[in-house]
Amino acid sequence: MTSPTATESRRQALRMRRFLIASTTYVLGFVMLALCSAIDLFPAGMLLTVGVAFLAVNVVFFSALRSGFNLRFDDPSLTLAQLCAAASTVTLVLVLGEKIHFVAVPFYSSLFVFAMLQLRRRQLIRFEAFVLVTYGVAFAIRTQVFAGRLDLRVEALHAALVVLSSLWFALAADYISQLRARLRESVQTIEHLATRDALTDTWNRRHIDNLLAQELQRKSRFGAAVCVCLLDLDYFKSVNDRFGHLTGDAVLAEVARRMKDALRSIDQLGRFGGEEFLIVLPGTTLRDAQVCAERLRAAVGQMTVPEHPEAGLSISIGLAEAEPGETSSTLLTRVDAALYRAKHEGRDRIVVADGGPQRALPPAGAAGGARRKSSPSAPARV
Repeated sequence: MTSPTATESRRQALRMRRFLIASTTYVLGFVMLALCSAIDLFPAGMLLTVGVAFLAVNVVFFSALRSGFNLRFDDPSLTLAQLCAAASTVTLVLVLGEKIHFVAVPFYSSLFVFAMLQLRRRQLIRFEAFVLVTYGVAFAIRTQVFAGRLDLRVEALHAALVVLSSLWFALAADYISQLRARLRESVQTIEHLATRDALTDTWNRRHIDNLLAQELQRKSRFGAAVCVCLLDLDYFKSVNDRFGHLTGDAVLAEVARRMKDALRSIDQLGRFGGEEFLIVLPGTTLRDAQVCAERLRAAVGQMTVPEHPEAGLSISIGLAEAEPGETSSTLLTRVDAALYRAKHEGRDRIVVADGGPQRALPPAGAAGGARRKSSPSAPARV
């Protein structure tokens, strides 16, 4: 598995790239204002003020992302905050420039483009409200500061354009947001299907192999212990033959559920094939892995075939601890050989693979290491 730290680092890098892309809109906006200033549509003396404001906003958000301060918030991307800050700069431009009212619609439109890619419905409503309120403030200030010099009919027309266009963009953004949510759900479903076994809801063979390889790579870097268990449900073919494949499927699903309950959250359980399961135990020594394997065997040993309590179940387990520099292939070969020995020596037991201490452990529930004896009340093994 990828470590949480590495995953968060990649997310931070993605947030920084998004921020840099968004920052280009400030550059374009400043260039446009400079052109307006060149043709006397914006006061040249106010251009520096706007430039400082643009720079200050970007420095604040860059510092928050660079320092990791953004991780303290529910939305680490600070999307809504960045959009509201940008909308505030539009208000500043409108207040400083008498003839610059025409920039409001394209500026706000570009902000809503970013909003529709990130914000959810409630956030969109808040942003729309913020845009309307700040534009209303700008409109009120303009009519006071530039009183007598403004054509109020033109101002009213631009105000109507801002309100109507922002409402339209908000509705479009909400629609895009819903599409993104459905797409996200579809991707999650595809990822689930690509990595999970449909019957047992454990990892499938391909994914458990990948997880094992990742743990071995971690061991090679940090030296942490890694153990694997390869287990097989004893006489499972007879379950299918005697009780049908639907019952067999129910048995496999219940075995997987009980094993999940017996494992830690960091342990990885995958269906290796048929009635075989592979378990990867990160940070686990061989001694602790033996305890875990015994716990698994005891959990399955308490089961019976559904609707057939006379038929008990058991598992055989091959167990191995990864050696320094060992590959997945050689480790699986060793643990598979250990499982074969466990089944060959009578099943319902744990055998440690070559490369570790060699001994077959007694069946679950045995006292003093003695083999469990059958009793009239014990279910017959299928």
